Amino acid sequence: MKILVIDDDYDIGTFFRYLLVEQGHHIDLAHDGKEYERLRGQNHLYELAFIDLKLPDTNGLKLLADLKQAQPSCRCIVMTGYSTIDTAVEAVKLGAEDYIEKPFEDISIIEEKIQQPRLDQEALNNIEQTAARSGLITGESKVMKEVVRLAARFAPKPLTVLIDGETGTGKEVAARFIHELAGPEKRSFLGVNCGALPEQMLESELFGHEAGAFTGAGKIRKGYFELASEGTLLLDEIGEASLSTQVKLLRVLETKEFYRVGGERPIKTKARIIAATNQDLHLAAEAGNFREDLLYRLEVVRLTIPPLRERKEDIPAMVQSILRKEVPENTALSPEALDALQAHHWPGNIRELTNVLVRAAAESDGRIERRHLNMRLSSRKTAASNRIVSGDWLREKKQELEETKYLSLESTVEAIRTEEKKSIQDIIDHALMLTRGNRREAAEMLGVNTRKLRYWLNE
Repeated sequence: MKILVIDDDYDIGTFFRYLLVEQGHHIDLAHDGKEYERLRGQNHLYELAFIDLKLPDTNGLKLLADLKQAQPSCRCIVMTGYSTIDTAVEAVKLGAEDYIEKPFEDISIIEEKIQQPRLDQEALNNIEQTAARSGLITGESKVMKEVVRLAARFAPKPLTVLIDGETGTGKEVAARFIHELAGPEKRSFLGVNCGALPEQMLESELFGHEAGAFTGAGKIRKGYFELASEGTLLLDEIGEASLSTQVKLLRVLETKEFYRVGGERPIKTKARIIAATNQDLHLAAEAGNFREDLLYRLEVVRLTIPPLRERKEDIPAMVQSILRKEVPENTALSPEALDALQAHHWPGNIRELTNVLVRAAAESDGRIERRHLNMRLSSRKTAASNRIVSGDWLREKKQELEETKYLSLESTVEAIRTEEKKSIQDIIDHALMLTRGNRREAAEMLGVNTRKLRYWLNE
């Protein structure tokens, strides 16, 4: 195998040459950007490259990008110290197969990278099966395939992951995918919604409490950090956590230990942290609603789940998966119904798609037609023009009653109530869009508290 090693440390170059030449590999060494350019000019084709991220005259990321562009089939492994782990993550996003930390404590890791060319078919099958088992559907979109690639690459690493995306895009599903791909199946996966509980109750849920810590605390209770140790803890809606709770979360991420509420003894945790949010936390940090130092701790790896309207080519695969999972009978979808699904804007994303399909399947007789789809209108203009209680609609109903001598009042009332809920949801969606997903600001804009807003979102 022809291998390129780029590192300004001559001892590391000697180490690679000693280790690999005896195994029959050909090694080219470059100690800086100029030597890399010289080798590049000789048109050598490499199967594998080890690239140090810190070089005296250039950036290792720049050389990585250049090599991947010139030789896309070359597998690239970046080398980094812990202090540059953020750069290593960026390198993987640019196409590096993996990264290894210096100093090398176990040379078997290097030998493993050399002996295992790319992800073999068995590993790829495992990723696909785990994604399907978790409910993470990629379909045909390149953007979701890239999300899966990054998630699979970082899953085995003990790194904190921040998953962001609009409500209903499947952030928890992505978190479960990372958890299941990371290791042994017996490890626990626990999740807590930071926006669903009052501050004191949330802290008790996260950290546990000692007996007598507060009224009603009759005995010791373990919290999620303790229960999820050795496993994965999902902090959902992390942007809703109070500043006081954020301080405590920052301490856990920095020290890997916490105190139960009312406790005096620190407790260690090895839980892998995944946080999820539908907010722009950078904007929240600028506004003083989210701690910037906590944000940096959380987004060591950042995955953004795209909204459904930006990956409509995935809808056919999603439909089949949802029908298999949610509808026990063999239910088909007409081409006209599929066209309607792909033309819809999907403000509620996958969650809305699931609800639409489940309801349509219940109303259909084994084949979902366009008329069975009850989709929320995508714009205020469309909603206004089709409002069910308009004057034209009322006249039509009166005429129907006169001509047929029958009109189901219960069905009419249900239709009006359904449309009322749709209108309310449209207004809430628009408020969330204006506030970039910040529920607290949206609630203030709509004149309700966050609990009432959550009630309507869950309706």
